[in-house]
Amino acid sequence: MPLHVTLEFDVDKLDTGAWERLARATRAPVFYSPEFLRAFDAFPLHPVERSAHILVHDGAGEAHAVLPVYLQRGVDPMGALAANRPEVLDRPLLLTHVWHCYETVVPARSADAALLALGAMRDLAQEWGAALHGVANVGAGSAEEHLLGSAGLSGTHLDQRWSMDISGLAGFDPYLMTLESKPRRELRRHLRRAEEAGVKIRVLGVDEADLDGFVALARGTAGSKHDNADYYLPGVFQGFLGSLGSCARVTELRMDGNLVGALVSLVDDTRYHLWTLGVDYGACEGFSPSYVLFGQAVRTAFDEGRPTVTAGRRNSWFKTRYGLQPVDLRIFLS
Repeated sequence: MPLHVTLEFDVDKLDTGAWERLARATRAPVFYSPEFLRAFDAFPLHPVERSAHILVHDGAGEAHAVLPVYLQRGVDPMGALAANRPEVLDRPLLLTHVWHCYETVVPARSADAALLALGAMRDLAQEWGAALHGVANVGAGSAEEHLLGSAGLSGTHLDQRWSMDISGLAGFDPYLMTLESKPRRELRRHLRRAEEAGVKIRVLGVDEADLDGFVALARGTAGSKHDNADYYLPGVFQGFLGSLGSCARVTELRMDGNLVGALVSLVDDTRYHLWTLGVDYGACEGFSPSYVLFGQAVRTAFDEGRPTVTAGRRNSWFKTRYGLQPVDLRIFLS
C-alpha cells in the first residue's frame, strides 16, 4: 500500500487518534503523546519560530511514521550545543524533538516510513530557510542512529540520559537490595528522617498539585545549582504542566503545610520518567528532599507497574549509585 506525507501546522487539527495509535504501537516515550505536543504548542517551554507535525500514512489514514519538528535559533537550555557544536548556535535549525525531551526517537512502523518522514523534514528545512536540520538527543546504539546515518545526517556526542529496568523486581524493597550497602543505607536513612520530621508525601495529578509552588522551588534549585532558572519560565511552565493531564504526576513533600520539595514525573505505557524537581534544602534539616522524592518516585513506578524508570540527564554520581544506567546521547545534523 503506498504511503503519503501530510504536514500539519495546527496541532488542534492533527489526527491525534492515528498519531497516538502509532506512538503506543512503537512504544514511543511520553514526549510523543498528543498531550505533550498540545501542551508545548500552547505553552512553549523555549522559543520556537515555527513548528510542524509530519504524518506518514496509508490510504486508510493509518499512521506509519510521525515526527514533530521545530524551527529554532539560539536555543540551548542545557548548554549541550555550546559544548559540542558551538558553530551552529546562532543559525536557524529545524530540529526534533524539543530540548525538554531527552529520549528522541522516530516513531515508525518501518524504515521506509521513517525515511519518508525525515525526507519531509529535510524539504521543510529548505522551504523555511533553515541552515541545518537534524535530530537531537538520540540514544547511541539505537535503531535511530543507523537510520539517521542512512538519511545523510552526521552524529556528534551531546550528553547522557539515565534509566533502569525494574521489570524483574517484585517491589521497592527488593530494588533496595540490588544496591550496594552504603547507598542503600543512605536512602533508607533519608526516608526515615523525613518521616521522623513529619514530612507528608502525596502523589497528585496536575489538577490537584501546587504548580506555582513547584515552579518557585524549581527556579530556586536551577538558579543556585546551574544558573538556569529560566528553564522554568514563570506562568508558562505552570500552564504547560496543567495541560498534560493524566500524562503527569507531581510528588509533593510538605512540612507543617509548607511545600519543601516537588518532583514532576511523566508517564507512558512502559516508563516512569523522573522529569524535573525543585527542593528547599534549607527547610529540610537532617535529610535530603531529593533522596526522598527519588525513593517515592521509584515506589510509585512499582505501584503503577511501569517497568522502566528514566531520570533525564546529568547528576551521574547519584544516578550511578542508585542503579540507573547511562545512554550516550547524540545530535545528528545535516
